[in-house]
Amino acid sequence: MNGFLHIVVSRYGFEANDVGPIAIESDDIDEYVERITAAMEGIDFSSLTHISVSGFDDGVVFLGADSRPLRPIIWADDESSVPDAGWCNKKHDESWWMHEVGVVPTHRHMVTKMSWLHRSEPETWSKVRRVCTPAQYIRWRVGRDTSGPIVATEAESATTALWNPTGHSYSTEVLSLIDGDLRWQGVLPDVRPDGSTVGSLYGVLVQL
Repeated sequence: MNGFLHIVVSRYGFEANDVGPIAIESDDIDEYVERITAAMEGIDFSSLTHISVSGFDDGVVFLGADSRPLRPIIWADDESSVPDAGWCNKKHDESWWMHEVGVVPTHRHMVTKMSWLHRSEPETWSKVRRVCTPAQYIRWRVGRDTSGPIVATEAESATTALWNPTGHSYSTEVLSLIDGDLRWQGVLPDVRPDGSTVGSLYGVLVQL
């Protein structure tokens, strides 16, 4: 295998270049990490220039103070947050959402998944310290720099309905709408340019 290793995560498993697809019948994000790590054991890393991780299916992972998952993954097609999408669109009309975050929230967006957790699992929500997608969590774990922040590209952040494209930052108005009492600093991934190095595995750089 020459060049770079591209790991693609989905609700049903993952694949990486000529490895896979490998099915995973679990919503436990750490099982994904374990299976991906095991699959990479037979790879010749000396031929690689870098590793990247992306997601075919969006979803949300909620982490606690110990940076471990608080609950199973909520995948994008989970329709539990349909009422939360309706609530968001009652709070502000479509033109406001388009101006603020470039998209009108639906049940597939991270903003409505967070609203659902805040409303439906308040005890879990009270323990939340970080929120990210499955691919971002796996990238962070594979890169083995778990003392540092979870990292995202601006394109990834734009799919959350939380990102203000004009200000190039998360929307404080939207975050306050979800939870006006939460100290949001550090909760969402740091946004860095495409190609940024975010860790390494066996001497191979993990990049956005």
